[in-house]
Amino acid sequence: MKLLFLYKAALAAVFFVILLPGQTAHAQRYPSQERFGKNRVQYRTFDWKVLKSSNFEIYHYQGGTNLARLAAQFAESEFDRITEVLGYTPYNRIKIFLYNSPGELMQSNMGLATFGDLDDQELDLAQSRLEIAFTGDQLSFRKELVKEISLLFVYDMLYGGNLKDALQSSLLLTLPEWFMQGIAAYIAEGWTPELSDYMRDLSNKRQLKKPGLLTGADATLVGQSIWNYIAERYGRDNISNILNLTRIIRTEQTSITSTLGIPSYTRFLRDWREYYVNVSKQAAQHYREPSPTWQYRLHEANTPGSNAIIKISSDKKWLAISELYKERYRVQIFNNETGRRMVIRQGTVVTNNSRTQGLIPLIGWTRNNALAVLVEEGGRPNFFLYENLDTKKPKIRLKRTIRGLDQIVDMDISEDGTMLAVSADKGGQNDLYMVSVARASAIQLTNDLYDDLTPRFVAGSARRIAFASNRPTDSLGTDKGTYKTIQASLSIFEHDGSPRAATVGRLVDSLGTIMRPIYVDEAAVYFLSDVKGISNLFKFDRTTGTTAQLTDYLYSLKNADLKIGSGGSLAYIRLNDGNLMASYQDRLDLNASLSTPGLGSSARSNAGVAAPNAGQPNAEQPDTTQESARQTEITLKEGEVDTDNYQFDPDMLKAFENRQRRGTLSSVPSLTPKPRRRENIAIRGPYDYKGLFVANDATSDWRIDPIRGFGYAQSISMNDLLENHVLKAGFFVSTNFRNNDLYAEYNNYKYRVDFGARVDRRSLFFDVEGAAQKYRFNQVSLSASYPLSTTTRFTVTPTYTLTRLVDVYLLAEPDHSSQYGGINSEFVFDNSRVNGMNMIEGTRFKVRYENYMGISRASDSFNRISVDLRRYQKIHRDLILAARLAFSHSGGRAPKQNIMGGMENWILNRKDAPNTTNPLAFGPGIDNRDIFFAEFATNLRGFNLNRLAGTSYVLANAELRIPLIKYIYRGPITSNFLRNFQVIGFTDIGTAWTGRGPFSQENSLNTEIVGGGSEPFRASVTNFRNPYLMGYGVGARTMLFGFYVKFDYAWGVDNGITNKAIPYVTLGYDF
Repeated sequence: MKLLFLYKAALAAVFFVILLPGQTAHAQRYPSQERFGKNRVQYRTFDWKVLKSSNFEIYHYQGGTNLARLAAQFAESEFDRITEVLGYTPYNRIKIFLYNSPGELMQSNMGLATFGDLDDQELDLAQSRLEIAFTGDQLSFRKELVKEISLLFVYDMLYGGNLKDALQSSLLLTLPEWFMQGIAAYIAEGWTPELSDYMRDLSNKRQLKKPGLLTGADATLVGQSIWNYIAERYGRDNISNILNLTRIIRTEQTSITSTLGIPSYTRFLRDWREYYVNVSKQAAQHYREPSPTWQYRLHEANTPGSNAIIKISSDKKWLAISELYKERYRVQIFNNETGRRMVIRQGTVVTNNSRTQGLIPLIGWTRNNALAVLVEEGGRPNFFLYENLDTKKPKIRLKRTIRGLDQIVDMDISEDGTMLAVSADKGGQNDLYMVSVARASAIQLTNDLYDDLTPRFVAGSARRIAFASNRPTDSLGTDKGTYKTIQASLSIFEHDGSPRAATVGRLVDSLGTIMRPIYVDEAAVYFLSDVKGISNLFKFDRTTGTTAQLTDYLYSLKNADLKIGSGGSLAYIRLNDGNLMASYQDRLDLNASLSTPGLGSSARSNAGVAAPNAGQPNAEQPDTTQESARQTEITLKEGEVDTDNYQFDPDMLKAFENRQRRGTLSSVPSLTPKPRRRENIAIRGPYDYKGLFVANDATSDWRIDPIRGFGYAQSISMNDLLENHVLKAGFFVSTNFRNNDLYAEYNNYKYRVDFGARVDRRSLFFDVEGAAQKYRFNQVSLSASYPLSTTTRFTVTPTYTLTRLVDVYLLAEPDHSSQYGGINSEFVFDNSRVNGMNMIEGTRFKVRYENYMGISRASDSFNRISVDLRRYQKIHRDLILAARLAFSHSGGRAPKQNIMGGMENWILNRKDAPNTTNPLAFGPGIDNRDIFFAEFATNLRGFNLNRLAGTSYVLANAELRIPLIKYIYRGPITSNFLRNFQVIGFTDIGTAWTGRGPFSQENSLNTEIVGGGSEPFRASVTNFRNPYLMGYGVGARTMLFGFYVKFDYAWGVDNGITNKAIPYVTLGYDF
């Protein structure tokens, strides 16, 4: 019998999945499944406009029109270069949703309306749209914009231009993360000192893993290095050839080897490794490892959003470190004398999945060792000044909120603690501001498109500021800047701190490199420069006009700080073995003059030269080009041509032009046309945003309802482009077409409070013993949800409900109906994140209270309180321990039942019929309208459905989920079946009862009714038994013909007796 049942269950599962291929069952949307999810919090109202250019639509809101116009110019000017590298031009105009700051991007509602499991970035890519926030300066914003556009073009090229095509192509084409992320980064940045640092650290201190095993920032950087290697060694033209071949044959490994003519992919990876190992060895010959006095390991360097800042106090007693890691920030201090460490401030940085990164808290020291902390909280920059750091609990001496600025990207505090110099943006324009600490009022010092970064007070002054800028001239106000004049280079200037200043003094000219001041006094300017390909410390002597290199470290110095009193002291962040390392070097030689060769394409011969008004220019270097040319003269034989030095015959050239003019020669375009920069970019608008509704998502699936049996469900979602207004509708119909559900729902996410309205109609039909019954359920509900944060919300839902029973054949019997007016409330917490199909990590928690008051009869009133706690703990790599604890209790005059046992969506399910009250009983003389309010308590494997029932239940589940193939094999897995294959071990324990408690003598578990009915005697028997049922077993899950299919084999333990194992074949995800 057991084998026969297994055969029938397996046959039924295969039949169902073949019947409708491509459909997916989503168990989390079934009525008995709880709905969690994160929130978007709107702190302001957005009035959207749109600008249109040839290839882009820029959506923006108040205060962002100038930024939107600049973004359109950036995008159009880079369009030809991007498409030329990729060898592909998209068919549709790209929609860019532009936000003035990352904090406002976090308020976006995009992604809420989609039913599927794609993350926000995948949804944006699949719908030819991108969301981007102004990063705080033009250089990084342009780079990020080009990167996002490139990624979207690659996705459109490989997967298709709409959500349906993307989902279908993803089943056939599975690419490693480095492939697309790497090419986007390469197009945007090419070769960078940051990439050089990463590859040196990877080559020297870590094992080079297979690129297909990497994720996140590691995958992006390694991918960038691979595409750079291909371009450098084989030519940039091969990039588009590889991409186009990948689109055709759907495997990146064969595309690379076939295009480049390499025997095997393994050989390609070996050559790639050797290339960067050799580059690292060359750098190690001229640069050295740092040897700091003190160092402290912070966290993994390449986690998205990770960053760190270090500052030295004036007397060098304290070190302050601001750290951002995995959506958490922490500011801590270290005592250099005692070694004591203390956390000053910590909290959560709100991010919107992978689309945004939080802003790291900015820190600084005053002369009397007061620590300044500037952190964004609730969409506002809050300033704190801490003192009494030697005590166990430092005191906040001052707290201010700085208003009027979109975001502050860098800060310095004057030695007397009265003024702040900040680099901030407002309306998409980065400028220099002076902020009074006492009044928290900002005075604008510069006003143009050029970036003004890393402001530092000149030592001893509370007004004069040194800063890095890409402005081409010293004048302020005459040149506001355009997209054509913004260059990717920073020089060092000095501002006198007056808002009426007409000019700024140029201290150090960058000569095309990135330079950032870290300490400035009357005698010298100390700055970081990557002129040699590695960011090291340099000194510019303001008296002599000479520049000297002070450090020759092998890894770039980041966010450094310098104090020159009593010998130089340098604090910096560096990369070490894949981690960010806070380092402190005491007694640094400030009079050193080192010489190292340049590395990489960004290297220059000089770190910086004095500005014309700051000192004498450096001596000119002799030109050796002509000398080397004379030394390498070529001797040509008869008939040979020097291809580096030749001229066309004038007569032949004239004849060729005449033939072409007559049309005898066809014009053949160049195979590799030069990317031309668009000079005249037409931009139309701004136009008012029209919130037209579009169909966003439509899903269908099969369901096995425990009451109505097998049926089909369809859902559709419509929304405006911003997904502020969402319409959802759906239905379920069983195979007899008499049982059905209909629902329609509207949600408004535009404001601080989310509003919703929903209508439900459900129908049941039963024909038992010739007595046909129809059950009707109608409900109208309104909801108001207040998101406390992105992870927590509180919702209140007033409802009106009508239930009705109609005896079809007994016309004389009046209909039975009940009306309820109620109010439900719930609190939801969800900080989980999806790491893969059926793979979740984090915590989910919900508390819900429902109160239904009988309108027609007070005796119909009831209430229910429910608790659902879920924890998904990562054990090792992709191994997840999932645990769930659920509790529910129904009270009032007419408490409702909970049905425990079995699994949801169980194909060929079996039900028990308890001797006591059976909530699944239907037939003549039975009014079971309460079935609409019954709650199914699953999973309790090892038992049938309806094994226990009662007004209360408690249930605990634990599962160890092992993605077996992914865990054993770390390479890319193209098979959808193997990639999502999981084996699990599980245990379930729970009980349901009516009465005081599960161990009480007066409850439904310990009380059994014997006799009654046709028998003359009826007795109530009290048993003393273990009220808890336990199930344990093993299972497997995977995708099969577009369905997520689960198979479980479980044994049940009842009152100490182990029952026969029960097999389960179910559809849909686990809890």
